[in-house]
Amino acid sequence: MPTTTPAEPSPTQPAPAVPVQLVPPQTEHTDGVTSAMATLEEAIDKRLDQIEMIGEELAAGLPQPDVNPITPGMRYLHVSRTIYQLINDRNRAVGLYLAVASLLLTASSALLNAKPSGLLIVPIEDIQRWCLPVTFGILTVLSLFTDFLLIRTRIGLIYEVAKMNTLLGLPIGRVQRINPLSLFFIMHLVTALAGGGSATLFAYHLLVYFQAIPDFQMLASIGIGLAITLLLVGLYIGTVNYVTSDRRLGGLKN
Repeated sequence: MPTTTPAEPSPTQPAPAVPVQLVPPQTEHTDGVTSAMATLEEAIDKRLDQIEMIGEELAAGLPQPDVNPITPGMRYLHVSRTIYQLINDRNRAVGLYLAVASLLLTASSALLNAKPSGLLIVPIEDIQRWCLPVTFGILTVLSLFTDFLLIRTRIGLIYEVAKMNTLLGLPIGRVQRINPLSLFFIMHLVTALAGGGSATLFAYHLLVYFQAIPDFQMLASIGIGLAITLLLVGLYIGTVNYVTSDRRLGGLKN
């Protein structure tokens, strides 16, 4: 009798994967606007509360906190920058005066040696006659303006150093106003002597041209030059001492 073998079970096929569709969350177009409006309303309410609190404190007479947004460090940096600018102004003033003086004297020397071949509207002899007096007169006036600028710069420098000492807790009296060995005083003295020398030569040319006091022309010219020099030095010392007195500098503490 033939034997029958049981049939092997057929392997089961895996079921196909069904894609899962994700449903996006339902959002409205006004959600962003609503959140922004809520933030804005919250900020406005907070600011209104602060203003209302300030009004209540003022009505109650409570003292307000005195908060200065400018810190001592910021003031120190500002004073340092101002001092640097004042020193540069002093150097520029003296350098400009010396440059102009050198240029004018060089031009006068060139005119004195000029020998034009053609005819000029103004004769070259007249130009050569007046070039030196005009040069010395210009240098005298320019020295006056330079000294005035140096006086103003020195006063500003003393005030700024006094402010710096106040910020550092140092006494204001440490600022030395007049020091004959300081660079500031020496530069002022140089311009004063240059102005006095120019005034001497300018006065001598005029006295010789007009034939005034023929026996004392040189002495009178030297006297005028010394007077101009002493006037500039005395003006420097007197103005600096008066404007930067202790009584005036004491107001910086307030």
